[in-house]
Amino acid sequence: MAHKNIYTGVQRKSLLIISIAGLMFFIIYGLRDYLSALIGSVILYVLFIPLFRYLSEQKKWKPGLASGLIILLSFLVLVLPFLSLSVLLTDKILYYTSHYEDILLLVTQIEEFTGIQLKDKATVASIAGNLGTFLSNLFPSLVTGALDVFIILGLMYFIMYYLQMNDRKLKMQVLKFLPFTQPTILELSRELKASVNSNVLGLGIISLVQAALVGIAFWIFGLSDPLFWGLIGFFAAFIPVLGTPLVWGPGAIYLLANGHTGAGIGLLVTGSLVIMNIDNLLRLYIAKKMGDTHPLITIIGVVLGVPLYGILGLVIGPLMISYLILLVKVYEQEYPVSRKEEDLSV
Repeated sequence: MAHKNIYTGVQRKSLLIISIAGLMFFIIYGLRDYLSALIGSVILYVLFIPLFRYLSEQKKWKPGLASGLIILLSFLVLVLPFLSLSVLLTDKILYYTSHYEDILLLVTQIEEFTGIQLKDKATVASIAGNLGTFLSNLFPSLVTGALDVFIILGLMYFIMYYLQMNDRKLKMQVLKFLPFTQPTILELSRELKASVNSNVLGLGIISLVQAALVGIAFWIFGLSDPLFWGLIGFFAAFIPVLGTPLVWGPGAIYLLANGHTGAGIGLLVTGSLVIMNIDNLLRLYIAKKMGDTHPLITIIGVVLGVPLYGILGLVIGPLMISYLILLVKVYEQEYPVSRKEEDLSV
């Protein structure tokens, strides 16, 4: 005698979807400390998949060899420099956030020069502490053990290798399971590529050029630690509108306040006419070549992404905001409001 199931076909389908979603939630929650590895692998996959396809399909390289070369290249070009930055900045960050009296001296000199009363000592100490927390979130290697860093890197490259080796098969699975039409999926794919290229390659190039100019300017005009402030300028350049003036502006005021009028004016002129104009020119060029991200999206994305994902939040945050806007547009396209509904809404 056949067993009769108490659920209808629709109920079984719904329960199966709920079970899959529930298990996925608990898996992601359990791996939450290593979620940056998954996101980082997707970012690297998007950046390097054109090269992988070129080597494996046009040059007829073995897929494993092509993937291994790309993993080595990405580590040397992207990952190793950022790890090196975190090591170089560790001592300076800890110094400036613990010896806030040096910051207080700078604030006092700025107050005397400008005649503007800034904050009291307690507030400066609080700002220094908050800055230390922010930078610790930006560089997870400062606050986590080396073992965690190696696990994250290993997991990230393992996932990236799997994505590359299953490139075409993965594309078919995505087309099958995403709840969108094929044109919408293609549009989402283009948005992902444009956003990653804009925020990783585009802003990375802009920030690197500006960091070099800030460091050189600090060295020319006699300010201490030009390498450190150049590195700070690199990350400040990711923030639209504000950007590197947050670094060379106070540096110029410090020089003026200490009687180095020529050097202070020179740094102001260099920052205003050279560093900022280089930024504008590069952004115009990169917007045409790699896609443009609205400054407001970048600002909100950085504020959202950095506390959650550390340095990867510089990319993930704006990407999340861009996708939210895109999904709203997709919804409007796939489920347009009828004329009758528009009349009722009025």
